[in-house]
Amino acid sequence: MHQSTVIDFLRHGEARGGSYYRGITDDPLTERGWRQMYGQCGAGQWDVVISSPLRRCRSFAAAWCEQQQQDLVIEPAWGEIDFGAWEGQTAEQISSRWPDSLAAFYKDPVHFTPPNAESYQAFAARVRKGWESLLAEQAGRRVLVVTHAGVIRAIFAEAFKLPVTQSFHIDLPHACLTRFTCFDDGNGRFVQLNFHKPV
Repeated sequence: MHQSTVIDFLRHGEARGGSYYRGITDDPLTERGWRQMYGQCGAGQWDVVISSPLRRCRSFAAAWCEQQQQDLVIEPAWGEIDFGAWEGQTAEQISSRWPDSLAAFYKDPVHFTPPNAESYQAFAARVRKGWESLLAEQAGRRVLVVTHAGVIRAIFAEAFKLPVTQSFHIDLPHACLTRFTCFDDGNGRFVQLNFHKPV
C-alpha cells in the first residue's frame, strides 16, 4: 500500500512596508500578519515544518515549531524570486522608470527578466528541485511549507502543467493555505488539489 504525501503551502502574512515588489527584500511581518498565519494554522498538526529563509516566513515558522516542540527545516529553494532592480518598487514606480516592462513581464515572464533579477527559468528550476526533493525525502508524511505567493504559483504550474502566465491568475492573498496530496504508485505521480483557502 503506497502512502499519500500531504503538503500544505502557507503563504506568509502581511509584511511591513506596504504593497510593492517584495521578492528577497527581507521585511518582517506586521502584527496582523502574525494573526493571519496563526489563524490559518489553528490546531494543525504536521510531521515536518519547512520554511523559506526570509523572515516573513521563517519568524512565524520558528515560533510555531517552538510551540509545537518541532524542529524547523530552512530550505532556500522555497525563497521568493529575486526581482532585482524592481525590489522595493511599487507598480507605479516601475512603470515610470521602466515603461512597458511590467506588461512585458506578465505577458512572457519566461523570456523577460527585470534588470538584475533572477530569471523565471532559474526560479522555476529552483522550486522544481525543492518540490522533487520534498516528495522524495518526506514521502508519506504531512508537511507544512511556509513560503511565498510566487513559489506557490510555480508549484501550481509544475504540478498541473499550467503555462506560467495562467498561474498568475491564481489569487494568493496573505496567509492563504493550499493543500496538495501526492501519490506515486510507480505508474506516474498523481497530484490532487484538496483546498485553496484564504484567511
